[in-house]
Amino acid sequence: MITVLLNWLYIAITSFGTGIAVLSFFSFIFGIKKTHNVLPAIIAGLAFNTVYSETFSLFGGVGIAANVILVLLALAGAFFNRTSVSQTFTALKEKVLSVKVLPYIYAAVILLFAYGTSRGYIHYDTSLYHAQSIRWIEEYGVVKGLACLQLRFGYNSSAFALTALYSFVDILGQSLHTTAGFFVLLGAIQVVDVYRVFTKKHVRHSDFIRIGLLFYLGLIFKEIVSPASDYYAQILIFTAVIMWLDAIEDTEDDPNAKAYPFAMLSILLVYAATVKFSIALLVLLVIKPAIMLIKDKKYKQIAVCLGAGICVLLPFFIRNVLISGWLIYPSTFIDLFNVDWKIPKGVAQYDAMEIGVYGKAINDVTKLDMPITEWLPGWFRAMSLVEKGWVSLTFIGIIAGVVYFGYKLIKRRADYDKLLVFIVIVASGLFWFFSAPLVRYGYGYLTCIPLFVDGMLCMELVKKTDDKKALYIAYVIVFAAVGIYRIKTVGYDIITTLDQPYYIAQEDYENWPAKEYDLEGHTIFVPEQDALIGYSQFPASLMLIDIEMRGDDWKDGFRYKDYDAWLERSGVSE
Repeated sequence: MITVLLNWLYIAITSFGTGIAVLSFFSFIFGIKKTHNVLPAIIAGLAFNTVYSETFSLFGGVGIAANVILVLLALAGAFFNRTSVSQTFTALKEKVLSVKVLPYIYAAVILLFAYGTSRGYIHYDTSLYHAQSIRWIEEYGVVKGLACLQLRFGYNSSAFALTALYSFVDILGQSLHTTAGFFVLLGAIQVVDVYRVFTKKHVRHSDFIRIGLLFYLGLIFKEIVSPASDYYAQILIFTAVIMWLDAIEDTEDDPNAKAYPFAMLSILLVYAATVKFSIALLVLLVIKPAIMLIKDKKYKQIAVCLGAGICVLLPFFIRNVLISGWLIYPSTFIDLFNVDWKIPKGVAQYDAMEIGVYGKAINDVTKLDMPITEWLPGWFRAMSLVEKGWVSLTFIGIIAGVVYFGYKLIKRRADYDKLLVFIVIVASGLFWFFSAPLVRYGYGYLTCIPLFVDGMLCMELVKKTDDKKALYIAYVIVFAAVGIYRIKTVGYDIITTLDQPYYIAQEDYENWPAKEYDLEGHTIFVPEQDALIGYSQFPASLMLIDIEMRGDDWKDGFRYKDYDAWLERSGVSE
């Protein structure tokens, strides 16, 4: 737990240093003077540091050297923007001390989630491939054809590069995996911002989304010890929607200042797509700042934002191509590269089909195209009662939202900013539903959609009745109910792990039984139990019979040696 806190302190300092530089640069480009808050600066820094670690991985392992350069970048960022740093911490001090109990709440939240990050349930996929992916980045950076060694390595997530950057394995001898917990901590801090509701008795639209975030934080508390990309992605969905709604309500006189937060959040959503590409449709929110900037003929700002988006995507796509030969694995829709380490098209398509049927609670790949009327009942039955509740509320929310906005459009009184948010999150949610609707991939949609619509209808009712007190009371009751429910589940998670010895060091990755095999004179491990391997037994593969090395060393990469034989055995057709 102590190592988690120290690691988080380092993550916060380096992320703030680079993040304040990023925000100051864009403030300059937009021609505005703005006092930045600590949370957006850290989030911007995390995005920058992730892109940095991905870029560094293209040239070698991400370890001590990468961190030395990162520290220099963070120091330079803070030094050259020291006025902004001073203003930011002054604003933070005023905020924290504005309510006497607030510093203690923040301290309790930090300790609570540091505890959850120090121990818990190591996710199945972490032992399957997350840990191995991170170790490859730590030691080699990126390796051509790594997905040939295990197909799941092709699910390249930028979150793994960030975890490798902050793992400290070269210093501690243990690879820390605290970044998922740090993202969750940032989500928890956003929930704490609900204190405004209690002190000012004023509810904002974003506060409804915070209820969903509170629910989600309690749900994953026992699992945040694992660096699973799902957690990063869902937290980023909540964060983007909350900040977007706040930006809509925070009116600015300067047109540049109005466009600035939406442009920044659009770049954040591009970054979120590199964490988990399945949420890429959320980037459609860029329509709003694009219209604003085009309307005001701000071509310099448009060019800079487009350049920033390309810079975020470029190392991600390069890593994809080097790892699997595909721009977006396992999708074969874009087929641009003919390299010897490329995952064969039939293999990629089969992998994509497995993901789709698994999300629909089907075990037979041949039933991927089963009509929705046939797979939906089984998918719904397989859920817990709480999951069924959120799914039902989401479908009700979509219908209610369509009716509401349809009525408003007919009356020509629609709030187009809110309409855009509704369309984008629903479109992204439907994409999840019809592609791979595994519930843990979609909690951001299953909570944001109904709570967004509910908040919108409640705010509309307040406008008509001018009864803000009733809204405040109703909100407090719902927030308290969700909070009490989650306190109960988190309390149970804590009680059942109190005897675990992780008060100083973090719980390490799990290790699973494996056999040693020879691959062209090199030792490689093959798991014996459910394809689980962990971190220490490295490198590992599941399909030695089909792969060969591209050179004399691991860093030279891998490729399939007999694709036709694989097709014959698997029954897959091109």
